[in-house]
Amino acid sequence: MRALFLGPTGVNMREAITAVARYFYRARGLPEDLEDREARRALAVYFLEDFLRAKVDWVAFLSSDDYRWQEEEWRSAFVRMLRRVADEGSENVVVGMNLPFFNRSRFFPAFDLSPFRELRPDVVVTLIEEEHVMWRRVQMREERGRRTGADFRLKDIVAWRNTTILLADIISRELGVDNYVVAVKHPASTFYKLLFERNALRVYLSFPITAVRDKKEARAEIDGFRRRMHGRFVAFDPLMVDERALRTALASSKGDVVEVRAEDVWNVPAGVEPACGDEADLYPVRIPRDQVEEVLRDLDNIIRYKDFRYIQQSDAVAAYRPFMGKTLSRGMFAEINYALNTAHKRVFIYWPKEDWEPGMESPFDPSLGVVEQDLDRLVADLETYEEELKSLRGA
Repeated sequence: MRALFLGPTGVNMREAITAVARYFYRARGLPEDLEDREARRALAVYFLEDFLRAKVDWVAFLSSDDYRWQEEEWRSAFVRMLRRVADEGSENVVVGMNLPFFNRSRFFPAFDLSPFRELRPDVVVTLIEEEHVMWRRVQMREERGRRTGADFRLKDIVAWRNTTILLADIISRELGVDNYVVAVKHPASTFYKLLFERNALRVYLSFPITAVRDKKEARAEIDGFRRRMHGRFVAFDPLMVDERALRTALASSKGDVVEVRAEDVWNVPAGVEPACGDEADLYPVRIPRDQVEEVLRDLDNIIRYKDFRYIQQSDAVAAYRPFMGKTLSRGMFAEINYALNTAHKRVFIYWPKEDWEPGMESPFDPSLGVVEQDLDRLVADLETYEEELKSLRGA
């Protein structure tokens, strides 16, 4: 198995990939050390930037106006990495790289597909994270001495993330493999199953978010559902990237600076260990108000694109209490309809009796989705569907 991980600078790719590798080693009873010879024979991890930094000055590379030199050095680093991959001959290979780079309003390098074809990845994974986290992480790197002259607006980070997804799609389609967009705060087990248990059921988790952000008991219940799904399936979880924290922060901030506090963010549920967490000193994140307002104009579209992308790359949607509080979640309604009518995915809905009102009728066509009043039965339905797909895929 060969996997290519892509992501913009600001995503903590190294930590996430290391967590996945260690999960792999642990599952196979190997030393959890990326440099251990026995472990490396089973799975070796390579980062393209390590090969690039070994030959060129990093700041000079990022700030150069000689775009052809940048392309040549990037390609040369890729070739050296491929040579190392071939020489070591590990059974499984994971390659991580930032693509593209971005400096002074310019994306680079232009690249050809030949080194990717030589790498022959079986799957591409594009890593994403909250834009305010990526923005602050780049700042922290500059403040701690890794000065590259990086100075980005929040909207630059959003554009960078979307450009990375676009390039990953181009690469994956040319190579005939899947590109999965996954937030780094998903557990390492999610990535492990994507790479090594390819017939595991991929499920998008749909649940109320906006209406329950300030309701402690409802959030705890939903987090319990999320925890259960992460423990059993490849669960694509929309809240592992919480963009709406920006709106919460804007509403509670005064003056020219918006302060995003850790408590504004609802992402990783208790009991789930993310492949990559936030640095202990990352929060609070203080962002100029005009930059937040600039991003908020497109926030709903940013969120919709991510969630619908998750649905597209899933086998099914597991919807948790769309009428929680006896009020239909508009976001869930849009996701369920998109899954059924656009993405053509199976939908499994948990709709307990407490969410019913006399005379209430489901807006969902019962011939297209499975509706259960018991969560255990819903999980059993998903497991049955997983077995059906395995049979169809010849597993």
